[in-house]
Amino acid sequence: MLKRQMMLAENIDATQAAYQVGYESLSQFSREYARMFGAPPIKDIKRLRVA
Repeated sequence: MLKRQMMLAENIDATQAAYQVGYESLSQFSREYARMFGAPPIKDIKRLRVA
């Protein structure tokens, strides 16, 4: 399951998602997530949950 889907469907935070998909660094996960989705994980997931 993709990290974005994990955070939405399983209601987990970015730290948990990062470690579940194999990242050892939360900052690296956040940078790569923002590059892919245009916003850091916290802002992106919050926006998607409101929409």
